[in-house]
Order: sequence, then structure tokens, then C-alpha cells
Amino acid sequence: MSDLRFEIGATIMCNMGDSGWQLGRIIALNYREEHWPAGRQAPYQVALEADHTLIYVPEDDARYCRKATREDLRIARCLDALAALPQGREAGPTATQLGCGDIPIKPGSSGYRDGRCHGCRSCPRSWSHVELYSEHYRCAARNALKVTQHTFDLGTVRVGDSLNHPAGPWRGGGFMQCPTLVRLPPGVRFSDDGALAGEVRFDPHRSTTYNVEFVAVSTANWDNPAVGLVRLALTFVVEGNEPPANYDEDAFMREQQLARTTAKLIVRDLVNIWLEWEQGELAHRETCDRMCAELRRLRELLEQHPRLDQGRWWAQLGGFHMNVHKLLENTLFECELYLGYALTFGAPEVRRLAEQNLAGCYQKRLLEAARFMWIDGVEQMLRGEWATAAHTLRLAAAKVDGWGWAVNYGDIWLSESAARLVHGAQLAACNVDDSDATQWLTEAALVLQKGVARADASGVFAPEGHPWASEIGEALTSYRSLRDNGADTAEWLQAFEHRTIYWCAQVLSGVPPFPPKPRPRREDAAALVGRLPGHNN
Repeated sequence: MSDLRFEIGATIMCNMGDSGWQLGRIIALNYREEHWPAGRQAPYQVALEADHTLIYVPEDDARYCRKATREDLRIARCLDALAALPQGREAGPTATQLGCGDIPIKPGSSGYRDGRCHGCRSCPRSWSHVELYSEHYRCAARNALKVTQHTFDLGTVRVGDSLNHPAGPWRGGGFMQCPTLVRLPPGVRFSDDGALAGEVRFDPHRSTTYNVEFVAVSTANWDNPAVGLVRLALTFVVEGNEPPANYDEDAFMREQQLARTTAKLIVRDLVNIWLEWEQGELAHRETCDRMCAELRRLRELLEQHPRLDQGRWWAQLGGFHMNVHKLLENTLFECELYLGYALTFGAPEVRRLAEQNLAGCYQKRLLEAARFMWIDGVEQMLRGEWATAAHTLRLAAAKVDGWGWAVNYGDIWLSESAARLVHGAQLAACNVDDSDATQWLTEAALVLQKGVARADASGVFAPEGHPWASEIGEALTSYRSLRDNGADTAEWLQAFEHRTIYWCAQVLSGVPPFPPKPRPRREDAAALVGRLPGHNN
């Protein structure tokens, strides 16, 4: 027993295959079942927290079980990130710059790409389901917003009863920003002022008795420190959920099974397409086109059967859009849209599946921010704003080092190095404090080394290395030689600025060795949001 990683009572995550990782508590070590052959035993018997099912872990290996993290516990035990953080005090390492002003509040807004608010859009009134509810985004917490909680238990109702809950004392409404409408019984409507009303109707997707845990959030007063975000939770129990006399339950089950089978076949095709691409059997463009065609089929299927398997297929739809995004398509919005919609169902296993994908989505946000901040910095260089550009590029490189989504070869560091070299040479030419100029030039050399190391590590470039890196290195050497010999550097500076502008133009044009220009969206973001199901019918 001393060789086992965990002890009795330990809280661990168990790999449940298609059902994802689930939280459980170890209740026995070296577990055996009577029918097992002699010598066979499992390291752990585990009681799953969600439904108390008893399982065993076949091997004491990280593939089958691992220690539960704080994030795991919050995902398993809380309806959403805001429920886990009632006061939302978890600011990021740098000051936040939230503000709405004249920022348009529209679907698909990519304000997170400016890197100002810890991977979140700067206006909370435009935050999406994932920004509000996901444990990996935690936008309220990262930006230190207060969360005011209002929870109401409406008791028990029966199918056929009227349900009414009036609007509360809050001002500004705003509760229709990201409500979890799919959790409401058919016939019950929720409004922007927080009111709930309607006659509870039969729901074929639920059991005879079921619990409702409805959540909606208003960001209308996010900038009021006494209010912040308002999280409204309405809970109640529905009884008597029996099918009406004229309801064909068998037909409904056949319909659901056919939709489920179709969804499985589409997912199988998506997996096979991706495997063909990984094995070099499909070209980049053909892979994107085929995957997007299958994803449209899956989306159209789910629009016809939106509540199939408690949202599991919405999570699959969002997850496979991440594969397309990895091929440099502009589909991160789709990933977040459908994974966020999956979060609204409230089913623990669906939430875990969605959150597993959202961990990568949030990192992709940071990488996108790095890329677009790099573009911003390059544009500043074209305008001759060298010091400002150097600052922007340093912030860009700090976004998970800025690697991924086609920013892989030290491009950001090379750009920063050029900006620092120009600005340092300008300071020296103006006869300002020499120590200041020397600091800029020293920083230029250090950043250049980072860029060269990353470009060389990629294995993409010939022995002479990245062409821009080589040119910056040669320019730095010649500049030092001129300064050491007391020669005039004006002509050198003019020539280097000219070449830097040339390279910046290459970056913005998407000319190799730089990544191609970001692709436009395939579909309008507002149209995709408009296609999402609303209240249950």
C-alpha cells in the first residue's frame, strides 16, 4: 500500500472514458471483486461524487486517475464560476482596464485581442457565457469585480401550475445577456428585468420529478462598486411531469435515438478527417472545408434537436471548431459560443466536457491577443512610434510567451528588438543621457537572442537562420562598431529605419517567413448567435 499514490479519503479525478473526468473519493485500497482471478486487484475503489456510483481504478496511473485540483473541485461542485466566487476578488497580475464607453456591444467582438483585461473583453456588458460562467475564463474574478448574489427558492410546482416570480429591486435589467434558458420548464418565460412567469408544461427530456437550478447574470451595474455583477439564481422542484394522454412517447424516443445516431456518425467523420490531415493525407484547405461542412451538419441537427443528451453534442460542436481554429481559421468565436451554450444545460458531465475544451480556448485567446498585439506594435513601428511599439510588443510576448496560432518563430521578439535598436540609436544621436540609450541597445540585443533561439529551435530555417534576425544582428554589430570608433551613425540609422519599415510591411502583408494574414470570419457572428435556441418549446 505504501507504493500507491493516494490514501483512503483522498479526492481524485477519475477518467471515465467518453464521460470525461469525474470527481470521486477513494473508499478502499487494493480492491478486489469475488469473481476476479487470484492475484488480480485494483489499486482504488472510488465513490463518484456526482451520483455516489462505486467504481474501481484499474491502474495507479495518471491516465486513469489524478489529484483533484482547486479548479476540478469548483467545476464539480458549483453551477458556474460566479457561484464559486461570491465576491470575485481574484485580480490578475496587472491592473485591469475595464470600460465600455463607445465600445460596440455586439456578438463576435474581439476586444480581448488588445490584451488589456486578462483575456476578457473590456466591456462586461458584452461578456459571453464563457466569460461569465467558465472556470477557465473567470472574467469577473480576473478583473476583481464584485458579484452580488440573489437566490430564491420557489418551492415545488406541478405540471399545469402557474409560476410567477416578480422582478427584483435591481435597476437596469440586463438579465437576458446570458441566461440559462434551457434549464427552464417549457411554458415558463424569463424576462430581462429578472421576472419569471408562465404555466409549467410537460417536458419529455426530464423525469417525473426534477430540480430546476436557473441562473442569469446582469452586468448593467458592473462599474458600481456596491453592486458589480448581479447573479440571480431561481430554484424549484417540478413534480407530475407525466406525458399527456395524446403524447406519443415511443415516437419521441425514436426521434431522439435517430438524432443521436446521426450526431455520432458526424463526430466519427470529423475524427477521421482530422486523422487524415495529421497523417498528411489531406491538404490544409480541403481539411478545413470538409470539417466545416460536417460541423454545419452537426449544428443544423442540433438546431432541430437542441436538447439532445443534455447538451453533450453542443460541447462536441464547440470542441471540434477548435480543430479548425488550429488550422488558422477564425473560429474561436464558434468554439466559445457552442461550449458556452453547453454550460447552460447544467448537467455535470456536460459541464466537465465543455470545461475540458475551454481550458484550451482561453489559452487560444491569449495567443490571439499576442498575435494581434504584435500587429498593433508593427503598425506603431510603421508610424515611427518606436518606444510605444517596444512596450506593446513586450506585452504581446508576455501572453503565454506569444507562441501559437502562427506566431511561432520568435517574430514578436524580433520586432521588439528592431524597435528598441532604432529608439536606442535615436537617443544616442540626440546626445541625451548615454546610459538611457545604452539600456535600450542592451535590451535590443537580449530580446534578439530570444528571437534567434526560438527561430532556430523551430527547425524551419536554414543554417543562416531567420532572415530578419540575421539582418538585425548584422545591423547591431555594425552600429556598435561605428559607436566604438566615434563615427557618425546618422546614415546607419536612416538605412536601418528604412529596412525595418520594409520588414514591417512584410509582416502586415503576410509574406513568408511571417504568418499569413488573419483570415476573415466564415460566418457572421451575430447570425450564429441568432440561430441558438431560446426558451424551451
